[in-house]
Amino acid sequence: MNTAGLLASADAATEGGDRPAVLDEQGRREVRRAMLTAVAVPGYQVPFGSREMPVARGWGSGGLQVTLAVGGSDDVVKVIDQGDEESVNAVNLRRLIRGTLGCGGTADTREATIVQSRHRIPEDRLRADQTLVLQVPVSEPLRGIEKSVLECRRMHAEADYSRMWVGMYEDLATGGVINAGAGYPVMVGGRYLMAPSPIPRWDVPRLGQDHLTVLCHGRDKKVYAVPPHTEVEPVVFDDVPFEVEYTPGSSCALCGSADTYLVQTADGRFLCSDVEWCARVRTGDVDPEDHATLAPTRYYPDPARRAWSRAEHFEPGTLAGHALTGAARHTATAPGQDWALQVTALAKTYPGRRGSSEVVAARGISFDVAPAEALGIIGESGSGKSTVMRCLIGEEQAGAGDVRLAGYDGGCRNILELTGSERRALRVGLLSVVHQDPGQGLDLRVSAGGNIADRLTAAGWRSYHDIRRRAAALLDRVEVPLARMDDVAGQFSGGMRQRVQIAKALATDPDVLLLDEPTTGLDASVAAGVLDLLRELLAERSIAVVVVSHDFGVIRALTDRALVMHRGLVIEQGLTDQLFADPHEAYTQRLVAAARG
Repeated sequence: MNTAGLLASADAATEGGDRPAVLDEQGRREVRRAMLTAVAVPGYQVPFGSREMPVARGWGSGGLQVTLAVGGSDDVVKVIDQGDEESVNAVNLRRLIRGTLGCGGTADTREATIVQSRHRIPEDRLRADQTLVLQVPVSEPLRGIEKSVLECRRMHAEADYSRMWVGMYEDLATGGVINAGAGYPVMVGGRYLMAPSPIPRWDVPRLGQDHLTVLCHGRDKKVYAVPPHTEVEPVVFDDVPFEVEYTPGSSCALCGSADTYLVQTADGRFLCSDVEWCARVRTGDVDPEDHATLAPTRYYPDPARRAWSRAEHFEPGTLAGHALTGAARHTATAPGQDWALQVTALAKTYPGRRGSSEVVAARGISFDVAPAEALGIIGESGSGKSTVMRCLIGEEQAGAGDVRLAGYDGGCRNILELTGSERRALRVGLLSVVHQDPGQGLDLRVSAGGNIADRLTAAGWRSYHDIRRRAAALLDRVEVPLARMDDVAGQFSGGMRQRVQIAKALATDPDVLLLDEPTTGLDASVAAGVLDLLRELLAERSIAVVVVSHDFGVIRALTDRALVMHRGLVIEQGLTDQLFADPHEAYTQRLVAAARG
């Protein structure tokens, strides 16, 4: 049945007492069951099973399903569309709901038991016996930064919101304010990230008051809720305040209100978004003192508190105090041991394809690395060195072996046994990687400073200005011009990208740094500059380093000891200078000869 048919059926049913089955009983049960979970776990998105509502696009099928699922004949329903309960959509939806439920309808917020709204929370104070239903156009708060549904689920499960923080950092760095309007991210109950789309920032402080708020996205089949008196906190940096939409000196051209959410018309005037409230103000049928306590005036924009009002002008060479060095922090060693990283009998075998035998990529690889020591792993392509590196990083699952970090559980736990989320957490603080391809270690769509902010926010940093100073200090140290701090990393040359990646890897002062072919693919002169930089940085820090390369020149420049790998085995090892001066194995001799050129 099309929308016009539904409305005609609803009108006829209202007159005759027979209500149409716009939402069948099974669908109602599915929505109610999901709502019970949503109320019990505030902010958590609960999927439900129900057929698509046969209504026009833009009518908000999610809000309609909730209203029809929980409403009854004794309810009084108000429907608001774009702040107006007398718009075409609002009138037609109200007719459909009344015809389906056999309930009453009203334009007065105070008389309603269910308020179904699009884009706004009414200006009136909602009571405990009222339910606010919001029809949601976008339910996933991470949709703007991640398109994969599975990856969004992982990020929620691990509370991995660093990329969201990076987006906010980028807004502040480029414009001084966070640009999110409708759908400003909030944390509900201190646990679940929610985008209360489509309401504006002005209404965010109204969530979690006396009334129940239910949000539903019909096409995504998700419902979530904010029960009364639930903690709802806007996501914001510690030193940059949350702001609501407000133009100083503005007031409604019709009723004169200056403490309501105002929309600007084409002719420049401001009008109350809530049309019914505006009309009642003009007749004196409101409580202005009570409304004043609801208005989020404490969140009005204050230019003096904005990020740009305290923006530092960074000068090269003046930021050393913000870039920690080995003198300020010492890498942990295991109790009674001198290593920061220990690898024992690491092995990896790839199963053979049809008609071929299995491939032994690494077998019995053992070594340890002390703080302030750099170990090189060298070998030609196919030797197994990259497989060892991927197993350490967590990109490959080792077939056997034991890998321990002194800084993790005192070196008592094999990190190869950790879950994927635990391995990712390790790579935020204790273990950093510089990839051969900077595109693997950087988000080329955000700025150089934003890439460093990604790692810092993942590590728990929440001060915008501290993050910015730290990013500037690190970029200055790796010789990236500070004038380019806010340039998108994708605009940088390959050598400059590698420098930014190095700065990002060092941002949280890791215990162990893994360098995977750090100069491969760079021009000779650029590679030489990156090597000089790495040599200086490693000399400054008490950090354990593993360098993987096929180039003996790189290994000699950066490392103290080296392992030579061939066909998955370590065939020679020793001090790097000794291996270079007097290699014993014929394979090592060929590598040294190639490096000597």
